[in-house]
Amino acid sequence: MHKKSFITAAALCVAIGIVNAQTYPLDPLTAGEITKVTTILKDNQLVTAATWYNIINLKEPPKKEVQAWQPGTPMRREAFVSFYDYARPGITEVVVDLNTSKLVSTKTIPNVIGMGLEADSLAAETIVRNDASYIAALKRRGIAIDDVVHRTIFPTDLGLAPIGHREQLVIPHLQNNRVDIEGLLVYVDFTSKKVLKIVDESGRFSDRVDLNYFNEDSIRDTRKGPAPVKITMPEGSSIHLDGQAISWANWRLRFGIDNREGLVIYNVRLMDNGKERSVLYRGSMPEMVVPYGAPSLLQAAYNFFDAGEYRLGQGIARPMTPGADAPENAFYLPATLHREDGTPYELRNAVAIFEEYGGTLWRHGTVSRRATNLAIKYYTQIENYDYGFTWRFKEDGTIDVDIELTGIVEVQGVHRTNAMDAPDKNDLSYQGHSFGTLVKPHVEAINHQHFFVFRLDMDVDGDNNGVMEMNSKAVPAGTANPYGNAFYVEDTHFMNEGQARRNINYESARCWHIMNPSVHNALGQHTGYMLMPGSQAVPFMPPGTVVRKKAGFLDHQFWVTQYAEGEEYPAGRYPASNKVYDGLPQWTAKNRPIGNNDIVVWYVAGITHIVRPEEWPVMPAHHMGFSLMPFGFFSENPTMGQANPEFLKDLHPNPAP
Repeated sequence: MHKKSFITAAALCVAIGIVNAQTYPLDPLTAGEITKVTTILKDNQLVTAATWYNIINLKEPPKKEVQAWQPGTPMRREAFVSFYDYARPGITEVVVDLNTSKLVSTKTIPNVIGMGLEADSLAAETIVRNDASYIAALKRRGIAIDDVVHRTIFPTDLGLAPIGHREQLVIPHLQNNRVDIEGLLVYVDFTSKKVLKIVDESGRFSDRVDLNYFNEDSIRDTRKGPAPVKITMPEGSSIHLDGQAISWANWRLRFGIDNREGLVIYNVRLMDNGKERSVLYRGSMPEMVVPYGAPSLLQAAYNFFDAGEYRLGQGIARPMTPGADAPENAFYLPATLHREDGTPYELRNAVAIFEEYGGTLWRHGTVSRRATNLAIKYYTQIENYDYGFTWRFKEDGTIDVDIELTGIVEVQGVHRTNAMDAPDKNDLSYQGHSFGTLVKPHVEAINHQHFFVFRLDMDVDGDNNGVMEMNSKAVPAGTANPYGNAFYVEDTHFMNEGQARRNINYESARCWHIMNPSVHNALGQHTGYMLMPGSQAVPFMPPGTVVRKKAGFLDHQFWVTQYAEGEEYPAGRYPASNKVYDGLPQWTAKNRPIGNNDIVVWYVAGITHIVRPEEWPVMPAHHMGFSLMPFGFFSENPTMGQANPEFLKDLHPNPAP
């Protein structure tokens, strides 16, 4: 039997010299702490057996408090809890002091809807199966109620129930058939346990289809891949872990898994000639939205806020596959998450931390240096889609954030069987154009977009930072530019939040310089980091539509806010709610100063996905993202003087096969 080449948490102490971790104010809740929280709530008679938990999370201490904390001294340890009971409208929020086992605060919010629950589908089954009108609608399609199963989504502002009632749109499909029964939807009020309305569009597709839907339990390998590329580390790893803290090369940082946001990066610092310099206090992806592009009620409501509505699927999270989701030299660490009944569980192989070959660090002539990166990766599955999030730390001080999209694309049933056929009169179309790509006969993958919002609490050489927008501009032809080739960079220093609501402009190579106005390098430049956008998308939904009102962060791709406790979620804490709005537009309307303040940068990364037939039944991984690059943080290339690994001296080119 061969030894496993990957390393799990149990082997870390041998593999990388892990030491006993010191407790830190930002460490995620342990299983024991989650259990303690639910016990305290029960003891205070706040919850019952009918309670469902939206979130049980660490309530992070105030930033100044964390920065002032010293190892070995007392620290605040609190949990934030949001829970729901089907019998009552709204949700309840509680803060629990884990040091004293006391309640800090209790608040009932009657007008909001909490997060999606697995229990919603069970509740929906009970209600719709007893509704005669719905059973009749199925019968008109030749379908018996016992042949149907259901899933649910939030209607948000399209809802009909009283504000604060837990309302869902119930979507039927035939058992063992993953295409919905098109044109049939049911508005259900879970609070009153009533069917509010049945949407019944005749003529839409409702037949059973052989769509070759991916089933992980029946996957079979039928061919051999190329010769394996195996990573070896003869001198061991340079990664050092101390609890949630990571040291590697000149980088120092912490990480955690948040029960809503997933992977969070904390307290990023760089060692520069023996001096520790701050870069980023906290980085995360606190919200995303996936709007779909077909003009039906279902697709209008099919705009998933996957963090705020479904906490990135972490209630049913799946572990990573060593060697495939991350390389075989990765260290795989567990995370403590919770089920919707409040039970904690350990997700094994939740986080992968590894060193990777980074290509060429720099080169000129025959002199070149090999690059190595530190990578921290987290995967999550949200229903049909899988998303990977990798934070990559480079030797030159660059931080690359990579988003990996894979999994199964969303499909709908249609009458056509050939892409050259015109859309059927009973299928959705516009002037002969369909709203998706045919991936199997009668199966259309729907046009859609993905938008990911990153919250970057930048602390470049200290808390107080500012942002300058950089636009490259041509000098007008004339005496100042006699040959027509001159261009310059125009810097605009944002002084308030309103000025910093900005969008990508590739024509001017627009990027943003996050700098410390009070610290300069040896050349007199502000020390800073440049946010370099990657590929992008703009929303096709016009302002005023349901998703644009909820996802106000889509109004711009770049935002800056003055740091404020509680401003964490760019679409608000409960985006599933009906006609409840919060987030970046509301916060930046305060127009607070940001010229030399503790600031938070928000970047909205987007992609428009027109599905290819090659992306069925499973989508090959697609990558997108952005970079944070030192700009004036150093006075020259910080990797000068760095040697190549010793083994390269004896390496000779392989002859051609």
